Amino acid sequence: MFDRKLFQDRLLVGIGGNTGSGKTTVALELKRFGAKIIDADQIGWTVLRKGTPEYAKLVKAFGKGILARDGSIDRKVLAEKAFAGKAALAKLNRIVHPGIIKRVRHELAESKKGLVILDAALLFTVGLDKDMDVSILITAPERLKFKRLVDEGVSREQAKARLALQEPDAKVWRRASYVLENKGSLAELKRKTRALWNYFYSSRFQKMYIEGGEPATGD
Repeated sequence: MFDRKLFQDRLLVGIGGNTGSGKTTVALELKRFGAKIIDADQIGWTVLRKGTPEYAKLVKAFGKGILARDGSIDRKVLAEKAFAGKAALAKLNRIVHPGIIKRVRHELAESKKGLVILDAALLFTVGLDKDMDVSILITAPERLKFKRLVDEGVSREQAKARLALQEPDAKVWRRASYVLENKGSLAELKRKTRALWNYFYSSRFQKMYIEGGEPATGD
């Protein structure tokens, strides 16, 4: 499974989805199979470091209260302030999104071979799906998203606030090449991910990619 070749030198696959959908689990499983992962969330944290233009803008926009004792940005405090409402979240996005997009595109340009996965919650929001050969939307029922956030240590109030501020899947559903529904167990999600991996290396995918086909759902 790990030594098969794609029908082209590089295949860019973007994976998007709201918080708690399971998109990172899918990306990490594909990494285990041999794909290269570009993690937009991790790239996002790099723009928060001291000395970046974004750092200074965030402190100015949200106040020194977002800083830890060592002067670094406290991610938890920033998240609490940013998810306080639509205006605050829009302010955060205006500051950090341009830098994240620039860094993501640099990483994509440097990745010239094999199956390259972009794990990005903002995939469809900022139009990075247009940079991809294939875009996948991971969906999940709201109750499961909520449970996963709480299980990760997010308070129930914060979980509700974050989910309420996210765009519904229906707004980007038709833009995705494929939709993978994560409404079961972890084992089921891993099974679907393995099937996805196999599909990318199949002649069936090659034929559909070359000829063009209708988006499909995974249920």
